[in-house]
This record gives sequence, C-alpha cells and structure tokens, in this order.
Amino acid sequence: MTTPKRPEPTTAQQNTPLTDQAMAYLRDAIQTQKINPGQEIDFAALAQKLGMSRTPIRESIRQLLTEGLLELLPGGAVCVTELSAAEAEGFYHVRDELEIVAARAAAVHISDLEIEMLKANLALFDSARTESEKLSQIDNQFHTILHDACNNSYLSQTLRRLRIRIGLLQGRPFSNPERINEAYKEHSSIIKALESHDPDKAQRAIAKHYRNARKSRLSLL
Repeated sequence: MTTPKRPEPTTAQQNTPLTDQAMAYLRDAIQTQKINPGQEIDFAALAQKLGMSRTPIRESIRQLLTEGLLELLPGGAVCVTELSAAEAEGFYHVRDELEIVAARAAAVHISDLEIEMLKANLALFDSARTESEKLSQIDNQFHTILHDACNNSYLSQTLRRLRIRIGLLQGRPFSNPERINEAYKEHSSIIKALESHDPDKAQRAIAKHYRNARKSRLSLL
C-alpha cells in the first residue's frame, strides 16, 4: 500500500509554527466536518498526515481543549465536542445577534473590491452545487469577507470563532439541495443589500439568511 503524497507546504505555512499549523488544520477540519462531532482524534495518523511530530499535535490539542472544540474522554482519549440541541439554540441566539451588528456595519464600510469578492464567491458557490464539502468552504469564505467588511477586528474575530463552533453540530446542511438553492438566493440578496449601503436592508437580508440556516441545521440534530 502506497502512502499518499503530502502537499508541499506554502511559504506562509513554512514560516508558521507547527503548533499553529496543526491548530489551523483541526479548526478547519472541525468547521467543515472532515472530523465529525464525537469522533476521536488519532494523534499518530494526524501527525503523519501533517508531516510533523506528535509534540505540536499535542500542544494544538491542548489549546483546542481550552477553546471547547475538543473534549477529554475517560482514559485520556480526545474527541470533537458534540453540542446538544439546547446548547445549539443558545449558540445561535448569540451568534445571530452579532451577525446583525456585523452586517449593519458592513453595509456602511464595505468597499467595491469586497463587493466584487462576494460576487465571485457567489459564482463559485453556484458552480459547486454537487460538492457539499466544497460548498461549506465557499460558504465560510463568503462570511469571512462579510465579517472583514464590518471594519471591526474584534467583532470579526469573535464571529470567526463562533463559525468554527458550527462544526460541532451534527449533520451537513449542504447535503440538502433545497437548502443549497435557498442559501444561494440568500447570499445574492445579502450582496444586493450591501451594495445599497443601507444598514436596514442588510439587517433584513442577513436575518432571513440566518433564520433559515438555523432552522435547517437544527432539523438535522
């Protein structure tokens, strides 16, 4: 059996501490559910996949344990945290309120370049309708652009952390073609609202999007 060839690290990755590289990989894997809620972390397999020793893997896992993305099991094993339906409701209540604040600010501060980036992202989303994992990554990029446009680094960083925690919920929302169609239309409406630079329109568009996303995700629990 041949060992899969690891991709060559980029210059940015080469200059990033190994612990940070491992944390970035795990956060992305949790957010996109490459690693599922409740799944145990295989230290040896992860170290081999990332081409590093177990020491930075352990350090990254210690950090993610403190962030609540991972939890320690009896016997010392570590798994991805699972959120209950009640915990998910509380999470969404906080997240949705902050998203509205960010959308209103983005409507005021967003640049023409960021609008074009959102439109390009929408086109990518449309072309990847049959690839649920890729859709999740594109969706995350859409919201990262939106968060950066709010011109408030503390708010955008907080929302990024909250989006990672969405990966702790069971189910893949983009496995449902109906939800894919709805999300595409909602993203399009958000872009149009931001183009108008009207905070009220942006609030209505983002509130509808997250209301539908929350309903779809919770139905999978």
